[in-house]
Amino acid sequence: MKTKKMVFLGLMVGYSLILYILETYIPNPFIAFFPGAKLGLTNIITLVSLLIFGFKETFIIVTVRVILSSIFAGPMSYLLFSIGGAYLSLICMYLCNKIKNLSIIGVSIVGAIGHNIGQLLVASMIVQNINMIGYLPFMLIASLVTGIFVGLVSKYCYLKMTKISSRLLTKNNN
Repeated sequence: MKTKKMVFLGLMVGYSLILYILETYIPNPFIAFFPGAKLGLTNIITLVSLLIFGFKETFIIVTVRVILSSIFAGPMSYLLFSIGGAYLSLICMYLCNKIKNLSIIGVSIVGAIGHNIGQLLVASMIVQNINMIGYLPFMLIASLVTGIFVGLVSKYCYLKMTKISSRLLTKNNN
């Protein structure tokens, strides 16, 4: 892997960790309706990375972010929830990105839905009760809102990042 590309991937991990930490300080205004719901700011980096680099490199970025953010978060359950949500979200976004004419916002919404389903499946396994899935309709509403937000931000970031990455990662630039 070229040095510039590796540095760029490292920056993407750093950005996602910064967004993860920043998100912990943002209060949830909908806590009565959607306890535990977050904006999913780290999915901005996941989606932009997927669009710029593809699945393999984004998988690496997500893996490093999940491990490091779980170290920051504390309990082992955070790692399990992160794995369930982040990987299912990435897979869903990757598959949906292959659909022609599906916008970045559409891909983001599907990623948010995948993230919530992944976390609910992990929760169901931890408490050994599949009835946790009953919370899914509420999470789908949250997914729609957060997916739109993350998609809009990702669309803007993608336009800016493609310009930067194309200049940094071209062969003529070494």
